[in-house]
Amino acid sequence: MSIMVRTATSVEMKKNKSIIRKMYSRKQFDENMLEVNWRAARKLSNLSYRFFPREDGVKGYRVRIGGTVSELSLPDNVKEGAVILYIHGGGFVSGSASASRSYASVLAKYTGYRVISAEYRLSPENKYPDALEDCYSILRVIRKKYPDYKVIIAGESAGGNMSIALALKARDRGRRSIAAVIAHSPLADLTGSLDRSEHEIRDFTIVPGFEKPMREAYVGQRDAESPYISPIFADFHGFPPIFITCDYNETLFADAMTIYRKCVDAGVRAEVVQMKNAFHAFATMGTRTPETEQILIDNADFIDQCLGEIRFLKAKNA
Repeated sequence: MSIMVRTATSVEMKKNKSIIRKMYSRKQFDENMLEVNWRAARKLSNLSYRFFPREDGVKGYRVRIGGTVSELSLPDNVKEGAVILYIHGGGFVSGSASASRSYASVLAKYTGYRVISAEYRLSPENKYPDALEDCYSILRVIRKKYPDYKVIIAGESAGGNMSIALALKARDRGRRSIAAVIAHSPLADLTGSLDRSEHEIRDFTIVPGFEKPMREAYVGQRDAESPYISPIFADFHGFPPIFITCDYNETLFADAMTIYRKCVDAGVRAEVVQMKNAFHAFATMGTRTPETEQILIDNADFIDQCLGEIRFLKAKNA
């Protein structure tokens, strides 16, 4: 169990922070987010992210899986024994697997494992549980295709929310194939009950007041206190090891730290990196800053440690 506090100082981080700020200047997740034409906003956002470079030594494929057309990032000399299921963010209303190619490719390169980037139905056209069910369907196919493999679930923001929810759902259904969860700036509460005012917020992506419209878009008439919607209400006993990152002054800092504390209280292995002078979901910048490249190295080490512990227990019990 550890909390690592770091400070972003690189020129690259400052440049990327400026770029992301401009990208979100007209489509913040705030009290007015339902007034945005998300069909149009998605096209511009997806186009912007596609200019981010794909990592050398990783091939990309469109794949039909679990009723979706998702993406596979396959590194040269791929390591067997595990698959990473990556769930993109975007406030449940935007983002795509194709827009996440760059990060998925560096995640594949640094870990050595194949990464399946999930395509899922977006809100407000589609309400909960459609997106989570899409991800669970993909997980079921992975388990069927690779019955002896372990799965690592990774995601950021809304994707961090669904990564945690998916691991909870797999645990609740008796599935023990999830080896670890990587959650970058996870959204953990859509009820408005989490006090986010105790920490200074300087966030240009997710702005206080976002809960009500985002809940309306994603949850509709469902109970937002469901642990699969707001994981702060979950029992984390039996949850897989989790690595969390967050920006020190982002709106979802409280969400990330609440999940961390709940995992620690439940006896779950949990690590968190609090990065100062970064921004929401900064970790998905991959190799474009020294700070986020270090996160990739940390994540790869964390995954290998978790898989090593599983293999040790198997050998011990054989």
